[in-house]
Amino acid sequence: MRASRHPSFLAMAALSVAGACGGFNNGPLEAGIVRGRILDVEADVAVVSVFGKPDLRASVSPDGRFELRDVPATSVELFLVASRTRAARTKVLAQGARIIDVGTIDAPLGGFITVRVRDSRGDVPPRAKVEVDETVFDDLEVDASSGEVRIGPLPAGCYTLEVEGDEHDKTDEGVCVREGEELVREVVLGNDDPGGDDDGGD
Repeated sequence: MRASRHPSFLAMAALSVAGACGGFNNGPLEAGIVRGRILDVEADVAVVSVFGKPDLRASVSPDGRFELRDVPATSVELFLVASRTRAARTKVLAQGARIIDVGTIDAPLGGFITVRVRDSRGDVPPRAKVEVDETVFDDLEVDASSGEVRIGPLPAGCYTLEVEGDEHDKTDEGVCVREGEELVREVVLGNDDPGGDDDGGD
């Protein structure tokens, strides 16, 4: 005769199966909240995001306070734009279902990069755009007359510029910028259509 199983054993088995099949949503335990305050902000431009996850961002109040939600429970780096001239990057260990306060941040002067975009003929590519990969600086339009766009403030560090234009391959350029530095970076885009210049000659 088959022995009956103890109710507590059956309950534990059911919990194990539910967990293995995703029966419980542990999402709130895998993300937390990071808050803090930035000094001398300009609230109309100030923003806080997670470096590498630029869509995860929060605005900053006029008194400099911010609260960034749904931050993955791991070590992340905050990317902060405090004003039109100041920016910072700061590491924080976010914890699931907890609020981590990073305290007061006094952002130093950021760096600026002027990107000059040309094609192989020396002309300004139509509808050229520049993005600083993994940051909130994305889809920045290059001025059609000068072929330039000025990006910043960027916290001191190294970045990847992604540059593209109509009928041109995207080009990646690595660049490092220091606190308060002004850089100029020339980027030449190659043409996607190698037959575009065919004049019919031999």
